[in-house]
Amino acid sequence: MRLKRLLIPLTVFAGCLYWSSPTGGLKFIPIYDALVIKAQKNSPPHIAFEEMLESERQLSEWARLEKIKPLNLASEKTSAPLFAKKIELTEMVIQKTPERFAASQSSQQGEIIDSDPSAWMNDLSVAQAKRLQVAQQKNEVLSQDWSQPTWSDMAREVLAKSGITAGTAATNPKVYVAGLDAKGRPTTSVPKADVYVPTKKESAESDQNLPSYGLVDEKPAGVRSISGPLEITGGLAVTNEHHIEIRRSDEGVLKELGRVNLIQGQYNIDVEDVTGSIVAKLVDKEGKTLGEGSFRLNRVASAGQNNLQGPKIRIEPHPDFAGIVTSAYNPRPEDVAPAKTLVTFVKGAKEIAPRKDGTVAMDNVTRGSTTVVRAAAPAHMQTAAIVVSGSEFKTSLYPNTMIQALQNILSQQRQMSFDGAPTIIWGKVTLDGKNLAGIEVQVESDQSLIPVYFNQFMLPDPSLRSTSENGLFAFVNAMPGFHSLLATRAEAIVGYQNVVVEEGSVAQGDIASTIKNESVPLRVYDAFTGEAVTGLVTMQSLSDELQVTGVATVTLPNLKRYGLMRVQPEGADYVAARYVYNDSDEFVHAPVVHWSWLSAIKNYLKIDDLPSAGVIVGFVPDENFEVYLAAYDNINPRQIVYFDMQGRILQNGKGIAGGGFIIYNVPEDIHEVVVLGERTQKIYSRVLPVDPNTLSVLTFRE
Repeated sequence: MRLKRLLIPLTVFAGCLYWSSPTGGLKFIPIYDALVIKAQKNSPPHIAFEEMLESERQLSEWARLEKIKPLNLASEKTSAPLFAKKIELTEMVIQKTPERFAASQSSQQGEIIDSDPSAWMNDLSVAQAKRLQVAQQKNEVLSQDWSQPTWSDMAREVLAKSGITAGTAATNPKVYVAGLDAKGRPTTSVPKADVYVPTKKESAESDQNLPSYGLVDEKPAGVRSISGPLEITGGLAVTNEHHIEIRRSDEGVLKELGRVNLIQGQYNIDVEDVTGSIVAKLVDKEGKTLGEGSFRLNRVASAGQNNLQGPKIRIEPHPDFAGIVTSAYNPRPEDVAPAKTLVTFVKGAKEIAPRKDGTVAMDNVTRGSTTVVRAAAPAHMQTAAIVVSGSEFKTSLYPNTMIQALQNILSQQRQMSFDGAPTIIWGKVTLDGKNLAGIEVQVESDQSLIPVYFNQFMLPDPSLRSTSENGLFAFVNAMPGFHSLLATRAEAIVGYQNVVVEEGSVAQGDIASTIKNESVPLRVYDAFTGEAVTGLVTMQSLSDELQVTGVATVTLPNLKRYGLMRVQPEGADYVAARYVYNDSDEFVHAPVVHWSWLSAIKNYLKIDDLPSAGVIVGFVPDENFEVYLAAYDNINPRQIVYFDMQGRILQNGKGIAGGGFIIYNVPEDIHEVVVLGERTQKIYSRVLPVDPNTLSVLTFRE
């Protein structure tokens, strides 16, 4: 993934290059890491915006960066790791009882007291028995059956056996109890509402209504009741083996439980706060989600009212990769794919032929999953695009003759030749689905590329300096790798898109924008204690860097779009890392990890140091799992390490709910990290560009 070459030496700290300065008005802060500098000027593909435009840096900023300790996973620190199979007993301390203390004092004063000479042996026996009991409890935790259906039930049992009581979790803010409150229910750092149980009155409702799951008869003060219509669509049906759950979800934590009346097609839920979302799910008897619908509570105007009218919730089939494949040159009104078209997902793990109408889909994937979809057909160039589950994509296939004609026209216009296999970036700029004219597009990671804009006759026009009414643009002869596109108008950012460029392929880079924005919480915290962490955050959706201490509110466009984020924690204890997020996420979490934790585990397992490779850390809160790098079999199994919710490594070669994984020595490439859930057998996937000597942190939540 080498894209551009520099003529001047640069400085690299903690595996990441820092370089930024104002460019006038809004500016784009790129996501980039681990620049490996060589004399022939190479840089990673997703360095955005700075390299050519920003050639100077304030000396004071360089001085600040020099104080940051560089990331070196090969170095050793004195702190020892916590291992799942290691039991440590607390130090034994024998204290004198007041009676024996008085006897000792009297003896020193010359008095002779008749005390029991074997009393200290009794105390020793009691102390040893207590420590043995603690050791047995810890051993039970380590040897327990981790194949529980949900992680929250398992977590309560673990905490009870390990001696971390509810009182401890409630009074010690530094103890991160894997998302549980003082009563063992899922929670965050803010106290959460109780989960109510059905009342006798509700349980005795007439047979015309479905069983109600609701609130106690008397609602606490401040509770708001939200009701609205409910619809089941997309071919879903409810049988006696299915049930509908409606809950409030706040930053991934399930809260109050509501009621559903299918006969009337209504839902009702009482909530203590209007934050988060109302989520309705169709679930089978095995606990698998068949369909889902939701809305954000900030869209419901409360105005101090206790009874609120909620919008219609449509329960639709569970999100998957679905879209339409069509020919870019198709005179027919129907969107029909060329003959013998094949579409692959997750680096070839799934290969599908489109239907007659061009539709194609891969099911059994979780919400928020991402993959690179590749479509190919005879006499057409392959098209590659990054897609997000739950959002319908449209992929166009370009005939070879069409690409050849484009190259011939540009060759004459620019007086240059194009050798080798073509590499094309092709896209359209839209605003809420409508083509957008007057937009300038650039490849941030290679600004030497000159954009091609198309006139009303769909011909490349060298006189155009921005998109015409069709919104189309293209780049020819892009270097293979991961690129970021930026669309601007009068220096104001309109949107961005990430693309994967491959030889002999068209990278689809449609840049969507919207006037609809949402305010979402952004949290930066210690991955194992939950403590708030201060860090400098850069997001592709924001024009400026953001200093966050624990939590902040950011405004993101309401688009299902793959984005990259980088967090530089304050100080040298934590490691700077790259994160993947979705602009339509209801919240963005950035768990940070200690450098010493990564280093100690690597040294303990005697994993080799490969400076040309990166490290991936992932967190899976919902179920037991296994992790893979799609279409990459060369990874050494010893380099994949699973850990529990406290960061202790596991020895069974599988991950547990509430824990996660580490993959050391990940080769430089554009990878797809795949997590397979043990209970649901669903796929969680993330597209991730990996650069040398960098850390990437992923979260996998259904």
